[in-house]
Amino acid sequence: MKKEQNSVSRTVNASRNIIFSMTAYLIQMVLGFLLRRYFIYYFNEEYLGLNSLFTNVISLLSLAELGFGSAIVFSMYKPMAENDTKKVSQLLSFYKRCYSIIGCVVLVCGACVLPFMSYFQAQAPNVEINLYFIYLIYLFNSVVSYFFAYRRALLYTSQRNDIESKVNIICNVTQTILQLGVVLFLKNFYVYVALIGVVSVCNNSIIYYITQKKYKDYIIAVNEPLSKEDRKVINKNVLALICHKIGGVVVQSTDSLLIYFMLGSITLGKYSNYLLITSSVVTLVNLYLSALRSSVGNSIASESPEKNKKLFNKLNFIHLFIVSFCTICIFCLSDAFIDVVLTKKADISLLFNNNILLLISLSFFFTQSRYMVCVFKESAGLFYEDRIKPLFEALVNLVVSILLTLWIGLPGIILGTIASNVFVCLWVEPHVLNKFYLKGSTKKYFVNYALHFVALIVSGFLTYFVSSFIPATGLVMFGVKAVVCAGVCAISLVLCYTVLPEFKNCFAWIKELLSRFLKKRKLQSVMIEQNVEDVSVETLKGLEQQECNESDNLNKEKNKIENN
Repeated sequence: MKKEQNSVSRTVNASRNIIFSMTAYLIQMVLGFLLRRYFIYYFNEEYLGLNSLFTNVISLLSLAELGFGSAIVFSMYKPMAENDTKKVSQLLSFYKRCYSIIGCVVLVCGACVLPFMSYFQAQAPNVEINLYFIYLIYLFNSVVSYFFAYRRALLYTSQRNDIESKVNIICNVTQTILQLGVVLFLKNFYVYVALIGVVSVCNNSIIYYITQKKYKDYIIAVNEPLSKEDRKVINKNVLALICHKIGGVVVQSTDSLLIYFMLGSITLGKYSNYLLITSSVVTLVNLYLSALRSSVGNSIASESPEKNKKLFNKLNFIHLFIVSFCTICIFCLSDAFIDVVLTKKADISLLFNNNILLLISLSFFFTQSRYMVCVFKESAGLFYEDRIKPLFEALVNLVVSILLTLWIGLPGIILGTIASNVFVCLWVEPHVLNKFYLKGSTKKYFVNYALHFVALIVSGFLTYFVSSFIPATGLVMFGVKAVVCAGVCAISLVLCYTVLPEFKNCFAWIKELLSRFLKKRKLQSVMIEQNVEDVSVETLKGLEQQECNESDNLNKEKNKIENN
């Protein structure tokens, strides 16, 4: 019964985290696109390129983190699930010390970049601003976050990401509105960037205050240090995560640098519009992955690998469906979105051809489709087992990107990212997860992945063919095109998936989750009607017995589906 309650609690927490995260980001995304529209109108493409450039430079500086955060957060899952206050406090104190040192290192390393600002300025001759000041704002924003990161870990491991989402939506919406006002009325890039640092301080201060009140038992300083065994596990994971950190930063943060120095700031400015679309969708996808990650970590800490294998199959199927849907929509709607929404008048110079757009869409699919595997692999603590993989990933990405860019330009950089995913990540990560934790068949995983990719191609072709008949000549027609595209894409994907057994399993699972949600609502209604804080024992027993009966029926139904 206790495990069943924990399972329900994880489902409720994950659902709550996803709902709040999605709501927060959807509002922020709409305002962000509106801000970009007027930013492009009042500033030139080189300002967009600088934004993207400095963001990537700061990401490279995050190498100083070396994976300490992931290693410590992984170590916090089990004691948090078992309510081991002392152990969580020890880990939290260690986390705080590590990240205070890391914040100082990032500050020093970031300051070492200042002498090279003249090289950045040479690539953007039409930008009449002080790059030193702009860069320092970005650096300050990054450094501040390190000194508050340990507080966010408490929300993360206790499955309360929704609290962080509430804070983020307030701060991000406020920042976007203020920046929009600056663009429209002041047209001052310095104030525009300075608002990033101001809001960042406010955001972190609010998180600090909330965690101080909600988790005061964990925050109390503990004099007793971590045991040698705990330090040994963390150090082993950190050594492995150094490789993961290097590979991740190189793959994710070098594209903009290569475009800036090899193809120019104007090309980067155009590319940043497409990057804004894909990164917005990536952030949306990562929001529900982040919300699920804490629940998956809790499940791995308290459930058997056999049960988690079934959970992985369900979540991975749903994830691949979502990623396929987003990939097709990106390909069919990006050009129309940039033309209608991000610019105040048609500007063909801001658009790339369909070949580049296809590569951008495929890069999105191959990168995002493997992230559910990463969620389970990292939650299971499998950092050491594939420590060499990210180094090969980074090497393939850089070599292919540089060589092909010299030959074919921008498509070469995108092909470098695709090559590193297809030839390295897509093979190694599922192999490690199945071999060292799930004990499942990697071959079966690849067969399912191939079927998903075929469904992507078929659905993508059909959706593009249908949506091409709808011209996006204005905001209303773009809305019509988007609705038609989304509808055709979803229906065609569902039709392709009906032949897969995982589709029926997921349908039965979702039905079970809805049943639990409705039962919880019913329990809340009973409590309100009785006007008491706790329902009577008889009522609870009746609801528990009804839930057990329905759960048994659903399990029988799922077993029949699996046997078939």
